[in-house]
Amino acid sequence: MFTLEQKLMDVIGPEIKPFRGTIIITRSMELVSGGDSIIANGGFGLVDTGERKLLVTCHHVWKKFQEERGKNSKVRMAVCLHERSPIVFDKRDPVDQDATLDIATFDISPVLGACGEHKFYPLNQNPAPRVAKGDRLVLLGDQGKFRSLTDAGLGFGVTTYSVQISSVDGLRFHANFSKAESNYVMQPVRVPEPNSSPDGGISGSPCFLMRENQPSELIGFVTGDFMGYLCFTHASCLNPDGTIKRTAT
Repeated sequence: MFTLEQKLMDVIGPEIKPFRGTIIITRSMELVSGGDSIIANGGFGLVDTGERKLLVTCHHVWKKFQEERGKNSKVRMAVCLHERSPIVFDKRDPVDQDATLDIATFDISPVLGACGEHKFYPLNQNPAPRVAKGDRLVLLGDQGKFRSLTDAGLGFGVTTYSVQISSVDGLRFHANFSKAESNYVMQPVRVPEPNSSPDGGISGSPCFLMRENQPSELIGFVTGDFMGYLCFTHASCLNPDGTIKRTAT
């Protein structure tokens, strides 16, 4: 029998890892020791709607890039795909974006050839089911405090989180983060900025519903944390063409 910790690390983690990655906002594509040129990082999920292959992240990640680019024209947004080498990903605007749901969708075709071993979760074949209070979720997050530059490229200490849904509100749902179970792959290798969130960098990460004796199912995306609660947007907000559905049906 697996303990929960063993199941998260040995079963669930590798199962969901191919559907996710890290997005960075950086002052330069020439990364320096420790990745100090990086302003911020977040997460993204990869989905196949049947009509399009999409990269999904938070609206506030795209907004942050635009704000920083307004201050410095050299700032770039990049995604870490094959071997963690960042690839510029700011040449196109989102397919759609919504500030309330805090979601932005992008056509990933410009960098599709660099996806390597990444996979696209088949939402067209496995639509995200409804969730309810008490359902258990699992996600992988690349916290900024673990960021480092390695010989292989940009490195992150991936953390596995397990949380239970505490409330559902249409296309939004929440989990009590203070009761989260987590497993850290490595300890911090850099000093976080003052007043920064210890879990900063997980926004946009896809989360998966974990049920007994069933494969994990993509259920939504982390959009942030507020007063001890993690906030999520349900994956059913994604239309086949990549546009965003604003209300639950």
